[in-house]
Amino acid sequence: MKVTALLLMILGIRLVVVLGLMAFFILIMVMGTPGSASRPEGLADLYWLFLPLLAFIAALVFAGQAYRAGNYARSIWFGSVFGLAVLSITVYLGKTSYSTMQEMRTTNAQTAEEERLYPRQKFLRPVEGGADTIIVFPGRIVAYRLYVEGGIPFAGPVGDLNEARDTIVVSDREFVERVRREELSRFVDGEGRKLTDIFAIRWEGPLLQKSE
Repeated sequence: MKVTALLLMILGIRLVVVLGLMAFFILIMVMGTPGSASRPEGLADLYWLFLPLLAFIAALVFAGQAYRAGNYARSIWFGSVFGLAVLSITVYLGKTSYSTMQEMRTTNAQTAEEERLYPRQKFLRPVEGGADTIIVFPGRIVAYRLYVEGGIPFAGPVGDLNEARDTIVVSDREFVERVRREELSRFVDGEGRKLTDIFAIRWEGPLLQKSE
């Protein structure tokens, strides 16, 4: 019992040190956030943050007093708090890891299904020395790459497909500034189909007024 009580107290010391360091750095980040001092809910969060730390410190003090008094059973009883904490953390991390892996598997399966049902589509517009490109990805993201002779191509997002996958919602301001609405019909795929024949084009929000 003496050895068990000692091991539990060592475990408690490590927990207090680790939790104390975490609480210290989190406190610095919270207090460094602009306006945090005027948010009552921010102070409430700090109380909940330090409660476990205070509980561990109290349990460690009582376990140490019982150990010095030779009451090892009582010391173990207080030290069991640390064992339960480690067990709870282990179970929580295990469940979190399992859930994360399940979500990743689901996401990967959905991505593979999207790629099977909706292969990536590439539309090219020939220009002197190269070609501009618009790519429609299976995940409904639409991107562009504009050829720059002797330099790095301009590239970025165009926007997204709608849920029905029949309309490209243009939302990127830089794309609107570089490609005019009437130029989109010059982008064609490998079968000679125009981008504008396959997808309707909708210009999002203030970009609609700017582009017209």
